[in-house]
Amino acid sequence: MIARVITVLLGLGIAATSVWEPQGSPVYWHDIIVGLLIAASGLLGMFVKGANYLGTALALWMFLSGTLFPVVPHIYVGIVGGTLVFIFSLVSSDDRTFWPFGSRPAARA
Repeated sequence: MIARVITVLLGLGIAATSVWEPQGSPVYWHDIIVGLLIAASGLLGMFVKGANYLGTALALWMFLSGTLFPVVPHIYVGIVGGTLVFIFSLVSSDDRTFWPFGSRPAARA
C-alpha cells in the first residue's frame, strides 16, 4: 500500500515539474497529463488489484518520452521519475512492509 502512496506522490511531482517547461508547450502538457495519470493509477491501485500495471506502462512511457521531447529538464524528470514509478509499480499492493496500520495484531493489555 505504501508503494501506491509513493506512486501518487511521484505522479503529482511529475505534474508539478511542468513549471520548468514553457507554458502551453507540448512537453508542458505531456508532463501534466502523464503525471496526473500516474497519480490516478496509484490511487486506483489501492482499490483494484492489478491496476498498478497501468502505472508500469506509464512509467515506461515516461522513461522513453525523452526521445520524443528532447528537452533537458524533461529528460531528467523522465529518467528519474519514470524509473522510480516503474520500481514502485512492481511492488504488490498487498505488501505492507512499511505501512504503519494493520501490519501486526494489536497487543492485548
